[in-house]
Amino acid sequence: MYDLGMKIKSLRIERKITQKKLGEIINVSEATISKYESNSSTPSIEILRQIASFFNISMDTLLGMEKQGTISTQGLSESQSNTVRALINAYHIKNAQTVKQITKEQFTVLGEITAELTK
Repeated sequence: MYDLGMKIKSLRIERKITQKKLGEIINVSEATISKYESNSSTPSIEILRQIASFFNISMDTLLGMEKQGTISTQGLSESQSNTVRALINAYHIKNAQTVKQITKEQFTVLGEITAELTK
């Protein structure tokens, strides 16, 4: 079974922020963040959206529903998003000649490019 609380906690720890700081960012108390992380309470859809937005991940990723080939462009400018889409399309065109879908290596490269564009 998927552990939403653990996902929130791992994202928070990865970013090196406290429960208090995350609470301030999404306008809830430190105690509420603690309840989310221990699965004592479940965040509302709006809070989940805010958490996903802050950590620059999709709601699918936050909720453990990741699919191969999903890259979030949230937080990128329209121009940056278009660049990422163009790169994806270029990979798909090349792959159409050899394989059916984007390779894991190509997906990793695109993810790294997206991360760089968000810095």
